[in-house]
Amino acid sequence: MLRDLNGMIGKMIVARIPALDQEDMVTARLHKVEANGIWVESQSFNEAILERVGMTASLRGLVLFVPFSSIDFVVSSVSSPALSEAGFGLVE
Repeated sequence: MLRDLNGMIGKMIVARIPALDQEDMVTARLHKVEANGIWVESQSFNEAILERVGMTASLRGLVLFVPFSSIDFVVSSVSSPALSEAGFGLVE
């Protein structure tokens, strides 16, 4: 069974969001899904902002609205095995 984004609210998601990392996937907590995008909380984003403003802590965490057009992909999973073809010697 594949969960939709609404089913992932409150959970950590793995996604490719260039605004948070230009080169790699990120993990973020999904807070809300809207018609045009998602609200996420990213530890690395929070740390970058705290460093930028010269603080070591804040009583409130930041959430970031990311439009769907700025998301390359979001990773989920299905209940079936995933095998490495290279690990089994099926590809070179």
